Amino acid sequence: MFARVVVLAPVRAPQGDEPAFDYAVPDDLPGTVEAGSLVTVPLRTRPLYAIVIDLPEQPAVPDTKPLTALVDPAPVLSPAHIETARWMSRETLAPLHECLLAMLPPGVVGMTDSRLEVTPGAESVPSLSALQRLLVDLLVRRGPLLGRQLDRAFPHADWRSAADRLVQRGVLIRSSILAPPRASPKQVHTVRLVAEADLEVGLARLRSPVYEAVVEFLRGEDTAVDVSWVYAQTGCSRYHLDRLQQRGVVVFDTEEVWRDPLEGKVFLPTAPPPLTPDQQAAWEAVEAILAGGAVPDRAFLLHGVTGSGKTEIYLRAVAEVLEQGRKAIVLVPEVSLTPQTVARFAARFPGRVTLVHSQLTDGERYDVWRRARAGLVDVVVGPRSALFTPLSPLGLIVLDEEHDPSYKQQSRPSYHARETALQLAGMTGATVILGSATASLESALRAQRGEFHLLTLERRILGHTRRLSDLQTVYRVFRTRFRPLEDGAAHARYVPLPPVKVVDMRAELRAGNRSIFSRTLAGALDQTLAKGEQAILFLNRRGTATFVLCRDCGLVSRCPACDVPLVVHHHQARLICHHCGHQETPPARCPRCDGTRIRRFGLGTEGVEEVVRESWPEARLLRWDRDTARTAEAHWSILQRFSDGQADVLVGTQMIAKGLDLPLVTLVGVVSADTALNLPDFRCAERTFQLLEQVAGRAGRGLRGGQVVIQTYHPDHYAIRAVEQHDYQQFAQEELAFRRQLDYPPFVRLARLLYRHPDAQQARVAAMDLAEQLRQALRHDGLPRTDLIGPAPAFYQRLHGRYRWHILLRHRDPPAFLRAADIPRGWRVDVDPVSVL
Repeated sequence: MFARVVVLAPVRAPQGDEPAFDYAVPDDLPGTVEAGSLVTVPLRTRPLYAIVIDLPEQPAVPDTKPLTALVDPAPVLSPAHIETARWMSRETLAPLHECLLAMLPPGVVGMTDSRLEVTPGAESVPSLSALQRLLVDLLVRRGPLLGRQLDRAFPHADWRSAADRLVQRGVLIRSSILAPPRASPKQVHTVRLVAEADLEVGLARLRSPVYEAVVEFLRGEDTAVDVSWVYAQTGCSRYHLDRLQQRGVVVFDTEEVWRDPLEGKVFLPTAPPPLTPDQQAAWEAVEAILAGGAVPDRAFLLHGVTGSGKTEIYLRAVAEVLEQGRKAIVLVPEVSLTPQTVARFAARFPGRVTLVHSQLTDGERYDVWRRARAGLVDVVVGPRSALFTPLSPLGLIVLDEEHDPSYKQQSRPSYHARETALQLAGMTGATVILGSATASLESALRAQRGEFHLLTLERRILGHTRRLSDLQTVYRVFRTRFRPLEDGAAHARYVPLPPVKVVDMRAELRAGNRSIFSRTLAGALDQTLAKGEQAILFLNRRGTATFVLCRDCGLVSRCPACDVPLVVHHHQARLICHHCGHQETPPARCPRCDGTRIRRFGLGTEGVEEVVRESWPEARLLRWDRDTARTAEAHWSILQRFSDGQADVLVGTQMIAKGLDLPLVTLVGVVSADTALNLPDFRCAERTFQLLEQVAGRAGRGLRGGQVVIQTYHPDHYAIRAVEQHDYQQFAQEELAFRRQLDYPPFVRLARLLYRHPDAQQARVAAMDLAEQLRQALRHDGLPRTDLIGPAPAFYQRLHGRYRWHILLRHRDPPAFLRAADIPRGWRVDVDPVSVL
């Protein structure tokens, strides 16, 4: 028996379509090797982890080495996931092993490391550099060390280059090792009463009442109990339990437990509400496909205004596939949305839902993955990485807010969750539902062409009659703006989308108002707070001020590694780079001219919070941005506090704009609509429209209605005008005409090639050389030179100490063209980029 494997490390592979190696499977290998198995193999002088991708009848080479070990008795990837990884590799130009690793939780694959030791007798070799001498002395003093240990010992030094030279000179000996997987099942210590124990004898002469409390507690338990629970319930310690064990009263054991990210969370079960006529029409179309109808495509674009009831369609679809014995994946764009989404799905499907995201511990992600693989999980909620959870058989994939750029991974492999979900669904026979109030132009055009089945929900649902009557009594709201649906559905009520007022901030300046709040927004906030209602203030920029300027010489405080202005963060009393994290103390005097007229300019969410505190001191404030919510629990806490009415005003960035249902919010104020409108990116208008329309959708979702105030210096821009009218179709029409005229996506595919180098001249020369190479390739294929844009410095010309140049390529099949072009090492290729900054 033979196994074809992809080693999970960058190696020079044999010639062929796929970087795979063939090995013999030993007859005495414990366990069964299958496609998708995780194994270890010898490659040249190194042991490596590998994934089995095939079991060929005959190997590609005459002499094959045997596999070393089977790491996991069950396959870690399904054939569908392996094929999807191959597709990802072809489309993103990323190595196949990176695409396979992206589908596994952290810690499943162990680290490949090197072990360094000093050659006997070479301790005092002369002519060493300072770093080499430090390295040798450390190894003499502490003995052989691993690479990861040396990383900690020399955190800011290039010790690897120094070690390479010492190995070449024979001073050091390097050997390769394979560390075991980091992730492992969690074991807890348990204790139980010995059934046949003579308690009277066992407790004799034990004077503390704690012993009797322990025995009494364990007597009431049917099974062994976690010792930590015994400590908490009885006040005992390990000393007391050890004494009881010595007397034969209790016995210790260990037990494997699942680490559950939803442990301690309580979700009250809910029943599905009646559907409105709009929802019913959409649901019947989805149900027909899920039931095996005759419609050939299995992908839907559910385009519904904010609050139109898209989530109920998702819930019905999940219920249908669960009824069929299949599983479902529900994707959200941000970790901040997982608490609300998990709550809705866990309430509808108690005990059958879990979540996956990058802020879980490695152990939690490992256990969720193992439970899913074992068939113990039916529904998984999470951001893009949750797509690879091993649910089988998979029946449904939902992408809520499908337009969101967070679905595109920025690091390699730079896959898009939407396209990858469609590919995985094709492999598994699953149905895909893409939902959005502001659908991406790519999805909208595919729906127009018939590639997606288009479903629309054009009316915002406020609620159902009985529920609304109860809420009117609770909130003492007797005059509301909702009315019955015009088509006679007496059980439901709908409400128009909130009116939007666009304020020209140029006129505010001419009127002498230099506040960050227009008179319209300030007045609306006054009224909202006076009525005891809630408001959201949105600004897609963190910090107090966006830059610090010397008014004497014009010097702007910049990051030394990124060459971008440092942002003022008042609470930390620091200037911070939002790209690399560099921090420094705000200057009291200008470092160039020694002037003292240092001023702060621009605005961020922290600055908005300060102004609100000064102007409305009685208002209770919360701020929701990356500075205040770095963990999933922090997101959950902020959302819960605001939903419970513990704050009057929520100030936040784009994470508050996406899919949140906050019925007590009656005012949304956009402090500045212009933050992304003039960036040199062809998607800037689309991003602005989507973000503003989404944040506007947070207002007016409750009984009291709502309003939106948008402050801008570009009130006549077509994206702003479309938000004012809630007119997606008008915006899409104008933006698609613009894209078609300039030959931009979605009418043509785009690839971005980015080069980074510490030396500005070398970065420029590399970009010029590749651009000429690509122009020649275009000429060879008979394509116009205008399909190549650049080379040019990127918008952020220097980040993390490296100068950045980029090239844009327009092509009907960029991956195929670039594979044939043989791109040099050091270039980062992003096919179908969501940003070209």
